[in-house]
Amino acid sequence: MNPRFPMIGKLICAILAFACIAACKSPTAKPTRTEIFEFDAQVLAMPSRHATMLKLCPCFAEFKDSDDGRIFYIGSPGASPNVEGFIGSLKEGQSFFLPDEFMRFLDSQKKSNQPADAK
Repeated sequence: MNPRFPMIGKLICAILAFACIAACKSPTAKPTRTEIFEFDAQVLAMPSRHATMLKLCPCFAEFKDSDDGRIFYIGSPGASPNVEGFIGSLKEGQSFFLPDEFMRFLDSQKKSNQPADAK
């Protein structure tokens, strides 16, 4: 038997042990799944949160959750008309509670679309 093989085996074990130790000491990564809310029902069902709009784009807005710092999006090219109207009514840097602010927006839309004699 060649004496080099036990040495190679030990070297491989040492490399694997080092890799395992390094992986155990590295910080746990946060989940990277990005939340995107495109439709009324999705926005209404989102977990209640305080958020700040970071960026307003033509068909979506980027938000940052004030509690955990996660980024999420409301809107998309295929978003519902109410979601498009909602994000269009907001300003960058504005902070508010979601989905409460969206519910207020929907209520104001219903009131503005009522016939004059129903007001």
